[in-house]
Amino acid sequence: MPTVSVDIRRKLSALASTLAAVALTATALTAAAPPGAAAALPPKPADDPFYARPAPFPDAAPGTVLDSRPVTIRALALPVPVQAWQVKYRSNDTRGYPIADVATILQPAGPAPSGGRKLVSYQTAQDGLSTDCAPSYALATGTSLPAEELALMLPLVAAGYTVVTADYEGPNSEWTAAVNTAHGVLDGVRAAQSFGPAGLAGPATPTGLIGYSGGALASEWANEIQPSYAPELKFAGVAAGGVPADLGYVARRIDGGPLSGIYIGAAVGLSRAYPEINTDQLLNARGKQAWADTGQQCINQFSVGQAFRKMSDYTTVPQLLDVPAVKQVIAENTMGRFKPGSPIYFYQGIFDELALTPPVDKLVRTYCAQGVPVQYDRIPVGDHVTVAVQGAPGALAYLHDRLDGKPAPNNC
Repeated sequence: MPTVSVDIRRKLSALASTLAAVALTATALTAAAPPGAAAALPPKPADDPFYARPAPFPDAAPGTVLDSRPVTIRALALPVPVQAWQVKYRSNDTRGYPIADVATILQPAGPAPSGGRKLVSYQTAQDGLSTDCAPSYALATGTSLPAEELALMLPLVAAGYTVVTADYEGPNSEWTAAVNTAHGVLDGVRAAQSFGPAGLAGPATPTGLIGYSGGALASEWANEIQPSYAPELKFAGVAAGGVPADLGYVARRIDGGPLSGIYIGAAVGLSRAYPEINTDQLLNARGKQAWADTGQQCINQFSVGQAFRKMSDYTTVPQLLDVPAVKQVIAENTMGRFKPGSPIYFYQGIFDELALTPPVDKLVRTYCAQGVPVQYDRIPVGDHVTVAVQGAPGALAYLHDRLDGKPAPNNC
């Protein structure tokens, strides 16, 4: 295996080391471990009836809770003392067809804080093409990506916030598909706000969004689509780092290099959401096999297995990104199409090798021209993974201030 591929694997797993902070944070929580904490790990979503699409599908509004159950949250397979539930809720896919998504709600035990509960919608870097990569399953097992992001969720819970994190890719794992992703996030917020046991105040609940990398993609698309899709929701602010603002720009620059597996994985996810990307015609035999293999994997697998692969080796056309149907899909999934509904904090490593900086700079200029309050911090040192750690304190502080009612800063 090439040494750079080994380095990718190291970087993708580097954030797992932050789970050491989970144990320290958990001691600050007053809740006792939930009943059944010593129970066996849950089955995979494909084998778990809770995740199944209801039949017949109920005539319910997006965000309606269809089913729920208490759940044990784990870090490195060990139970964490928080109160938590999984909720299955109605959402819509890219084409507006009803789907059943799942979200996890975490909360400190005991009475609500003075002034009522506040909600943070935390978008993990779900980054996968199988429901095995979904945060609901990762948090319930504590043994795989994106479970390491619990290290940021728990400080929020310890501070008294309720946290919801949605399996926003949906049951078909449409990774990087903007509309499907935004619907999953927004309907997950709706579900959490209306879920009785959480004790929230519906759409009046003070709510903020946060995410990095794939989680930033989900957070910011939810921010762009919220005004038209969920106008009753009002977000205090959105904190997003390592933002993949322009998938086509990124794809052209990582094609054939150490990060090419991420391009291939994103192409698989988009082709699921947009059947006009005719993979039967566009892929050769080798490409069809790569699609089948990658389509069952999470990012820590396909980023290594598909490293240093050129997309042209898999296609019947010289440049996939120049195919008219693909160009249209990329355009529809490039940020900046709509004016966001809420103030934003962006943090971006200027040497980020994956979420490249020029499209983020352009996106900030677009939002500023629209009158959106944007606080933009460009971090001069670090790669895609290390900037996630460097930028986290600022993102958490930004959200805390917005949820506290302080005016949003703006350095446009």
